[in-house]
Amino acid sequence: MRASLFAALALVSITACSSHDVSHNLSSAEDEARSPGVDATTDSAGETKTSATTAEAPPADPAAPPVPDGRPRIGAIGPHTWIWKKAERTGLAIGKMRMGTTVALKSTQAIEGPGCKGKWYAIEPRGYVCDDETATLDLEDPYFKALAFSAPQNGVWPYRYAHSNGAPMYSRVPTPEEWEKAEKQHGPANTWKPLGAWAIGHEENIVDEPIKATDEVPYFLKDGKRTVRAGNFHPDVLVLKRIPPGSMLAYSRAFEMHGRVWLLTPDAMVVPADRVSHMKRSAFHGVHFDESDMQLPFAWNRSKKPIPKYERDGASFKATSATLAPKSPIEITGETVKQDGMVYYELRREPGKFVAKTDDPDKQLDVDLVVTRAATKLPSGVTENEKWIEAKIVPGTMTAYVGMKPVMSTIFSPGKGGPPVPGYKFPEDHSKYATTAIGNFPLEWKERVATMSNEKGEPKVLWFTDVPNQQYLKAPLAMHVAYWHEDFGKRKSAECLNVSPVDGEWLFGWTLPNLPDGWNAIGAGQGNGESTPVYVSVN
Repeated sequence: MRASLFAALALVSITACSSHDVSHNLSSAEDEARSPGVDATTDSAGETKTSATTAEAPPADPAAPPVPDGRPRIGAIGPHTWIWKKAERTGLAIGKMRMGTTVALKSTQAIEGPGCKGKWYAIEPRGYVCDDETATLDLEDPYFKALAFSAPQNGVWPYRYAHSNGAPMYSRVPTPEEWEKAEKQHGPANTWKPLGAWAIGHEENIVDEPIKATDEVPYFLKDGKRTVRAGNFHPDVLVLKRIPPGSMLAYSRAFEMHGRVWLLTPDAMVVPADRVSHMKRSAFHGVHFDESDMQLPFAWNRSKKPIPKYERDGASFKATSATLAPKSPIEITGETVKQDGMVYYELRREPGKFVAKTDDPDKQLDVDLVVTRAATKLPSGVTENEKWIEAKIVPGTMTAYVGMKPVMSTIFSPGKGGPPVPGYKFPEDHSKYATTAIGNFPLEWKERVATMSNEKGEPKVLWFTDVPNQQYLKAPLAMHVAYWHEDFGKRKSAECLNVSPVDGEWLFGWTLPNLPDGWNAIGAGQGNGESTPVYVSVN
């Protein structure tokens, strides 16, 4: 399969597919164990069982140290530590490192080259990193160690997350007198109110319970003092920035000092826990066919409520007391019966039982029951052994294939506007109508963890911190995790393909190109190999 040259992404990624104006020139960068969700086992009726979401986030594990393999490594200390194909800053970057993480060096020999204030170093398995203000060879550097203290964890959840009610981001833990003065503009603590219609989809996973202290005070914040620098901020500044209401916060630690709980962010800032709202963790995931005896076609209940099963009642149908659980699939035979404005699908493992939806074509975007069937032919350009993904906007269904063999099937959230409207142009109108673009999109860029915002440069108005497992189809269109809602299958985003945290982690690891050890992001082509195509259609 052809390898797609990726379109370069903005310095800060895209906010939950909100309105954005993205620069596509990376050469300007110098200026700037799957969790159980929908249980894959089935009952005798073939119905997939759901399990409750996890409301209480466990404490983070200590940051994993570099692999003790004896190889020298280089560490990332900048917000954007880019990886280049050659020892020169020309063209497009081929990848990126994450602050607080390391990658093995191929050689300790420094290389002179253009575009680097320091020296270039060859890294594994390919590419070069500039040892400038964004990188360090000294892994005992205090600032690097502080960032490594909050490096993202492996697995579905690299961090814990919270919804901001408007809060200061401190360089250290303030005294009561200091925080009283600094937080006057935010009003009383422990208060939250909805922000309006624009934010409804971002508030769904808020839990009305306090965030508890689960960790020790970070070693560099003991006794109310900060013993490492605060990035590019002046060390004497107490309030480094403020996180606006509606923004999302990632944190690695929750600890207590002065009778108050504090959160440590990945960039080593301190936020009062009583000015953010705890968010539950979605456990939803799709069906993996190597772990389940279920087979396509499915009918999905994509609503948040059970829907009835039906049986024949003479010449008509009647609802029974049996139901299909929320956000669950059930196997159907493929046979349908249309009657009285409804279409009924017979259940494969319950002969004589049906699930149903309206047959009105104008209501298909919002029906609770949707159907996903196995593909009947390969898309153009895909061979029988290649990976590819099929995403359908109206039903909100997604299936991953190797050739004609389904590997995983799930539901995702497309743009609020549904499929493209007449006159829509992509990418010019990418968020104007909140519609999801259709087409064949070989993945351009994959990023393990990154903050998403529609603002150029450092965001100041609204941002979602450290969204996991982002995969760009054609920037700014992305397939990415949404940790702020779990209404998958329904229209929720401003254009992107929202997937669950569990599904997002699996998809990120399954698609090509593979992310090398120590890298946080990778682009397709330029020696990184082929990319998995995503075929987005209306139905």
